[in-house]
Amino acid sequence: MVLGRSGCGKGTQARFLLMRLKKKGVHHIETGRFIREMIQEKNISAVVTRRRYDRGELMPAWIPIYLWTNELVEKEFAGDHLIFDGAPRRIIEAKLLDEFMAWHGRSLPFCIWVDIPRREAARRLLARGRADDTSAVIKNRLDYFSRDVMPVIRYFAKRRRIIRVDGAPAPEIVAKEIDAGLKKKLGKAWR
Repeated sequence: MVLGRSGCGKGTQARFLLMRLKKKGVHHIETGRFIREMIQEKNISAVVTRRRYDRGELMPAWIPIYLWTNELVEKEFAGDHLIFDGAPRRIIEAKLLDEFMAWHGRSLPFCIWVDIPRREAARRLLARGRADDTSAVIKNRLDYFSRDVMPVIRYFAKRRRIIRVDGAPAPEIVAKEIDAGLKKKLGKAWR
């Protein structure tokens, strides 16, 4: 899984990993995209979720868990190599993901933490010019990162399942650092 503040380049690094693993049967669990698709629906859950999304609030844990379960069980990707992009974002999600993997006889996931300072994250988000990247929304996203996502990062660090990389350099350099970190952690399993 690739975690970090909004704007750190999680999606870019997830795509690099996808390209590297494409021959191995890898599936991209892109929670943000799944939520953006969900809020386009015409039901009460979509309407309520859209309001929170538009304010940059963290979704309740049941939403990403529902979306992952649909992707992994209903669409039958549970046996594939998986790259989670920007998730899990809460301890309950991290523990449920560990439980899901163990239930399926899978290795427990590694967390790749793409670390950038809050100020740099805000600068990048404002520069990309997306309609949902207003100052208030960015502040909310950066606030919940410190409050909710950092405990997830500590959860994986305590279990020695984390690779921290500096997200400030060019994306290609960050990708090389991730590759080196995976080689160090996984040895021959990472070729």
